[in-house]
Amino acid sequence: MIKIDIDDRAVRQALEALSRRVADMTPAMHRIGQALMEGSRERILAGRDWTGAPFAPNRPATLARKKGRQPLIDHKTFVTSRLHYEAGRDAVTVGSPAVQAAVLQFGAKKGAFGKTRRGASIPWGAIPARRYLPVTQDGRLDEAARRLILDTLSDYLDEAI
Repeated sequence: MIKIDIDDRAVRQALEALSRRVADMTPAMHRIGQALMEGSRERILAGRDWTGAPFAPNRPATLARKKGRQPLIDHKTFVTSRLHYEAGRDAVTVGSPAVQAAVLQFGAKKGAFGKTRRGASIPWGAIPARRYLPVTQDGRLDEAARRLILDTLSDYLDEAI
């Protein structure tokens, strides 16, 4: 049997750097968070979910009360400043702290949040789900987002090597 040990300083340093870098995936998580956040913004502006399906249109009563005709967009504040991400060593969270964010994502039935002092339902009508985040109705990651994440991780690992 032949045994060959190679002690190449540059290779060893590269492997050590790779192991440190891969152990802390924060930079990759930042890339993923940024990509998912931007993807959500693009889809809101396009009026489509992550599958490409159009958002449910606004009802006439809603159109009469709001400025814009596009679902989810009144004055673009939600799109420009209410979507955020947080990246950690091995995870990323994408979402919005906006009060209406969950209703936009999942929808709400008429009266789901009770009644006003005058007895009117909150919300006053059913609000259809408009999935602006890459999560399916049953809580799984959307396929387009899965591909985006895997591509981002592959690019990151290629750069790390």
